Amino acid sequence: MVAGALRRALGPDGDRVVVESAGTAAWEGQPATGPTLTISARDNVDLSEHRSRRVTRPMVREADLVLVMESSHLSAVLALGADPARVHVISEWPAPGDPDLPLSDPYGGSVEAYEECWQRVTRHVDRVAPHIREASRARSA
Repeated sequence: MVAGALRRALGPDGDRVVVESAGTAAWEGQPATGPTLTISARDNVDLSEHRSRRVTRPMVREADLVLVMESSHLSAVLALGADPARVHVISEWPAPGDPDLPLSDPYGGSVEAYEECWQRVTRHVDRVAPHIREASRARSA
């Protein structure tokens, strides 16, 4: 959800940024859930080609920025050797963030849980996208 929303929010600047999605407990190759597809499609985010994959040590070590949904994800990514300065819980980055609006994975939850998650995801993505856009432009300059 976050990767799809971020790609949309970056718009044309997205060509300068590699946005990937990987989970700390993902089953390889699974499509996005039905509620995810339906809810994201309402905002013109097509996740029909998405397939899950598990985050790996090379992924986190090579990434300029790793945004995770929950503090347990942060711990898992750090355990893989990610640079702590480049890994952040999305609700807390950039400081001061919006920590009163935490994200949690809705997998297996109700449609309402997916709806709430999508609303929170888009709010956080709209907040962080300008920072990512600015960093990508600075790198390209």
